[in-house]
Amino acid sequence: MSRSGDDTAEEVVWHRRASDRVAQTVAGWVRTSRRAFAHPGPERDTGLLLAKAAIATVVAWQAAVHLLDSPQPFYAPLAALLVVDETMVRSLGASAQRIAAVVLGMSVAWLVGSLVGVTWWTMVPVMLVALLLGRWRRLGDHGLQVPTLVLLSLLTVHGTDTEFTYLTIVETVLGGVIGVAVNAVVLAPLHIQQPRDAVRSLTARVRRLLDDMATGLREGWDADEARRWYDTSTEIVRTAPEVLESIETGRESTRLNPRHDLRPVDIDWAGYARTVETVRRSQWQVSGIARTLVDAADEAERLPVPSEGFLERYAEALEAIGRAIDHFGLRDGEEKAEVDRHLRAGLEVLDELGAWVRETPLDDPQAWPAYGALILDGQRLARELSAKKEEAAVPTDSGPIRLPLQDRLKQMGVTGQDA
Repeated sequence: MSRSGDDTAEEVVWHRRASDRVAQTVAGWVRTSRRAFAHPGPERDTGLLLAKAAIATVVAWQAAVHLLDSPQPFYAPLAALLVVDETMVRSLGASAQRIAAVVLGMSVAWLVGSLVGVTWWTMVPVMLVALLLGRWRRLGDHGLQVPTLVLLSLLTVHGTDTEFTYLTIVETVLGGVIGVAVNAVVLAPLHIQQPRDAVRSLTARVRRLLDDMATGLREGWDADEARRWYDTSTEIVRTAPEVLESIETGRESTRLNPRHDLRPVDIDWAGYARTVETVRRSQWQVSGIARTLVDAADEAERLPVPSEGFLERYAEALEAIGRAIDHFGLRDGEEKAEVDRHLRAGLEVLDELGAWVRETPLDDPQAWPAYGALILDGQRLARELSAKKEEAAVPTDSGPIRLPLQDRLKQMGVTGQDA
C-alpha cells in the first residue's frame, strides 16, 4: 500500500514538472511573439519567413491542382516550402538546386527502368550512382532528393512511367518558381539593422572591457577579476564569426532584392567586416594582457605582480585605447583624428613604461616577464587598431539607413524639373 502511495506521489511530481515545462515553453512563445510584433528584429524576421513559407506552400498546392490537374500534388508545395529562405540569393539558389536534384533523380530512374528494368541486381549500382550524385556539392542540402526520388520512382512505377516523371519535374519547377515569387513579392527579406546592431555591440563590448580593466588596475583587482577579463575577451573572439556571418547575410540580402532596388541602402559592408576582423585580432592582445594579470595574481604561477605605480600608468594606456575605439571606423576627418590622437597617447604611455622598466631597478627582478608582456601586448593592440583604421567602418545613428527618394533621384541624375 505504501509503495502504491509512493508511485502516486512520483506521478504527481512528474506531471507537475511536465506541466511546468509546457507552461515555460508557451510563455517563451508568447514573449517571442510579443517581441516580433513590438519591434523589428530576428523574431519578426523569423515569423515573416515562416508565414511566407506557409503562403508559398498553399499557393503551390492549389496551382498544382488547378493548373496541372495533379492527382497527388506533393512535389509543388514541398519545393515551395523548401526554397523560401532568408535572402533572395539563397532562395534562388535553393530553387535551382532542388530542381536540378529532381531532374537528376527522375532521369536516372527513368533511364534504368526503361533500359534494364528493376531487379535486385540493378538496384545496387543505380543506388550507388544516385548516392554519389546526391553528395555533389552544387546540390547542397537538396542532394538527398536524388537517391530518394530514384528509389521512389523505381519502387512505385518501376521508373518507366513517363507521365509520372514529367509531372514530378514540372511540379517541382512550378513549386520552386512560386516559392521564389512569394519570397520576393511578400516583403522580400532585407537584413540591414541586425548586422549594424551586431557590429556596434561588438565594439561597445571591447570599449567596456578596456574601461573595466583600467578601473580594476587602479582600484584593486585579484585573480578572479583577471579571469573574468580573460573570459570576456575570449567570448568576444568567439562572437566575431557570428557577427561576420550576420554581415554577409545583410550584404547578400541586398542582391536581387526588389525592395533594395526601389529604396537602396548605402552601407560599407566590407568596412563592417574589416572592423570585426580588427576587433577579433585585437582581442588576442587583450586576452594576452588579461592572461598575464591572471598569472600574476595566481599564487600557484609564482609570477610577481607589477608595481602599483606601473599598473596605474598602464591603466591610462588602456583608457586611451578604449577612447580610440569610441571613434574607430567613423569616416569623418575629425573622428579619424581622434583615433590617431588617443592611440598616440596610449603608445606614448607604453613607451614611457618600457623606458622605465629598462632604466629603473625593479623591486623584484623576477617580475620583468610580466612587465614586458603587458607592454608588448599593449603596443600590439594600439598598432593593430592604427593599421586598420582607414579600412574599418562602423554603423552610426546619424541619418536614415535608406536613401530618401530625392537623394536616389540625384544619384540617378534626375533633377526636380526632369521629375
